[in-house]
Amino acid sequence: MELGEPDSSGRRRPVPVEGSELTIPVDTVIEAIGQQPNPIIQATTQGLHVKKNGIVVTDESQKTSREGIFAGGDLSRGGTTVILAMRDGKQAATSIHEYLRAKSMSSISERVLEPQD
Repeated sequence: MELGEPDSSGRRRPVPVEGSELTIPVDTVIEAIGQQPNPIIQATTQGLHVKKNGIVVTDESQKTSREGIFAGGDLSRGGTTVILAMRDGKQAATSIHEYLRAKSMSSISERVLEPQD
């Protein structure tokens, strides 16, 4: 696709470019189109706090009511902008890193402090 000539409103619309199609071999495709939370997640994840409209409740670090589960984008906001979904993803990644690091440190501390026989 490329942008065509401006129409009467001045807007340039995408037009197909002959021969520009390609096929990319992949193992997995994650479809990321939607404007509302997928109800399967709420139905299959017990203990997940959800609002009436199906939106998963998160705090400012994207943590949900379930330990170790984080959410963002349409799942925690409903239909919104890609920019906010990207922000949620970045925040969730930081929070997940901190969560795993704390769990790892806690595990190390427990092993170090355990009484030796």
